[in-house]
Amino acid sequence: MQLLTNSIGVISKVFPHKIVIEIPDTTKINYNFLGDLYICDGINSFVTIHKSFHYKFIYQISSLYEIEKPYDLQEDESKFTNKAYFEALPVGEIQNGEFQYGLSKFPMIGDDVFLTTHNDLSNILQMKNQKWYFTLGSLATHDSFIPKFSIDSLLTTHICILGNTGSGKSTTVRKLLHEIVASAERENIEINDANFIVFDVHDEYESLSNDITSTIYVPEQVSIPLNTLTVEDWINLVQPSSQVQLPVLMNGLRFANLLDDKEQSIFDWIKVYCALELYNNQQSDSVPKRTKIVMLLENVQDDDIQSSITKYNSQFGSFPQGEESKFKDNLKKYIKEKSGYEYEECKYYITDLLKEVSCSTSSLYNLEHGIELTLLLEESKGNNQVRSHCHTLMTRIYNLIATYSKSLFDVDKEKRKRFEEILKFEKGFTKFKVSGLDDNDLLFFTGYLLRTIYKKQRESRQEDLEQKLYHFIFDEAHKYIIENSDNTRSIKIFEQIAKEGRKFGLFMILASQRPGELSKTVLSQCNNFILHRIRNNVDLEQMRKSIPYLSDAQLTRISYLRTGSALLVGEAFTIPMEIIIHGEEYGESSKTTLPSEVWRTKMLDQSQTD
Repeated sequence: MQLLTNSIGVISKVFPHKIVIEIPDTTKINYNFLGDLYICDGINSFVTIHKSFHYKFIYQISSLYEIEKPYDLQEDESKFTNKAYFEALPVGEIQNGEFQYGLSKFPMIGDDVFLTTHNDLSNILQMKNQKWYFTLGSLATHDSFIPKFSIDSLLTTHICILGNTGSGKSTTVRKLLHEIVASAERENIEINDANFIVFDVHDEYESLSNDITSTIYVPEQVSIPLNTLTVEDWINLVQPSSQVQLPVLMNGLRFANLLDDKEQSIFDWIKVYCALELYNNQQSDSVPKRTKIVMLLENVQDDDIQSSITKYNSQFGSFPQGEESKFKDNLKKYIKEKSGYEYEECKYYITDLLKEVSCSTSSLYNLEHGIELTLLLEESKGNNQVRSHCHTLMTRIYNLIATYSKSLFDVDKEKRKRFEEILKFEKGFTKFKVSGLDDNDLLFFTGYLLRTIYKKQRESRQEDLEQKLYHFIFDEAHKYIIENSDNTRSIKIFEQIAKEGRKFGLFMILASQRPGELSKTVLSQCNNFILHRIRNNVDLEQMRKSIPYLSDAQLTRISYLRTGSALLVGEAFTIPMEIIIHGEEYGESSKTTLPSEVWRTKMLDQSQTD
C-alpha cells in the first residue's frame, strides 16, 4: 500500500456518481514513489482510495476548484484561506489484483486519496490474455502509456466514430484499419480472409495497400442488374412519398414486370381501356376530356379507331349522330382482340394481373411506361390530381434514365460480370469510391450491397455452410442513414442489420460528423464509440440519449477535445479513456483550404507566367 505521506487529500463528500476530495496542500500532490515520479495533471488523472490491502477504488478527476474557508474557527472570523477541491467520477475497483469496471461499494468520508500507481494503471488499461490487439495512440494524461485493445472485442460489435470536420475522425478510421492489418501480419493471420467493405465518400482511404485492396469506382466500373432490386431498393432509389407516390411506384413496377414479359400490346390496350373509361365516367368539360382521349388513342394502330377519332368534334367535344356508339364499339372490339376480355371484365382482369406479378423490372424504360399506365388508370377513375402529386416521382425516374442507363444500370455484360466478381470479396478490403453518387443514390447503393450480403449470409447459415464475417465502413453515415427520412422503409435494412446482423456475421462501422441526424435505432445498437470533438447541441443531446457509457462531464469534455484526441467508451475498452490518436502517417485530417493560400498561389503562378 502507498505510504500515507503520499496522500494528495482526503474525501470530504461521497455521492453515488462522484466524490469530492479536499486537497490540504496543492504543492504536495506530486511525489516520488518507489522510484517512479507521480505528477497530478488535474482533469482526467486517475486516483486510488484503499479500502484494504487487496481492495481499491479507482476514480478519475473531472473538475478542480477552490472555496474560501475560515482559517481557524477559534480566531478572528475575518481570516480566511483558500481550500482546493477535486471532484472525481467512479471508474471501478481492483480486488485481489483484478480490475472490474463499476463500483459495488463506495469509499467513506475521511479516506485518504492517492494518485493511481503505474502498475494499477497498467492493470486497468491493458487487455489481459489477448494476443490479437491494436493500438490507437497514447493516453492523454500519460504520453508514454499506449493502451492495447482486443481486436476480437472491437470487431464483434457495431462501432461508431463521431466527430466534427477536422477533428481527426477520418484519421482514426485509417489508423484503425492499418492497425488491423499490422496485427494480422504480427500474428501470421491472412488479412485477405477478412471482408472489410469501405464506402469512400471523400477519397480518404488511399493509404491501404493495393495487395490487400480492391478499388471500384462507382458507378463507372460496375453495373447492377435491375431485376435483382427488392422493393426496399426501389424505395431507396426513387424516394417516393409514402401516401401517394409509393402506391403508384409499386403498381408501376408491377406493370413494368408485365411489360418485361409481354409484348407492347398490353400497353396499347390498357391505354384504349383508359380512354373508354374516361369517356364513360369522366364528368369534366367535353373539350378537355376529348383532348386527353385523343392523346391516348393517337398512336394506336387500328384503322377503325383512327377513323372514329376524326369524327370527334374538337370544338364541342361531341360526335355526330350515330358515331358515338361506333366509337365505343371500336374501342371495345380492340380491347377484346388484344386482351381476350370484354371491356366490362377488364377492371377485374387488370387487378388480377397485378396481383400475380412481383414489383420488379429489368428496364427503367418499362418502369417509366408502367408508371404512366398507373397514372392513366387513376385518371380514368376520376383522380385528376394524381399526376401533379407524382411530378417529383416522374422527374426522379427521368433522371435515373438519363444518369444511369449507361453506367450503374448498364446492360453491358462485362460491367455486370465485374460486379459479380467483386461480390466474391477475394481481398481483405473492398473500397467503393462513391464520391460521384448523391445522397439518395448512396443510400440505394449501400443498402443494396448490405441487403445482398445479408441474404447470402442467412442462406449460408441455413445450409450450414462456412460462415464469413463482413465489416461495412460507412463514411459520412449521416448523409444516408438518417433518422428523419420521409419514408421510414428507406433505412429498414440498416436498422435490421443493427439489431440482427451480428448473429449472421455482419458488423457496421459508422463514421459521422452529425450524430443528431443518424438513425436512433442504428446508433443505439452500437457497442463501441470513438468520440472526437463535437460542439453542436443537437448532436450532443442525441449522444446523451444513445450512448449509455457517457457521463455529463465526459459529454461536456467532448466539445473541447483538440484535433486528434478522442474519448473511447464501450465494451472493447476497459474504462472510458481519452487518448491522442497516432495516425498522421496515414493521411492528414480534413481541413478547409485557406483563401490566402489559394490566392497567393494564383498570384505566384501569374507572376511566373509574366
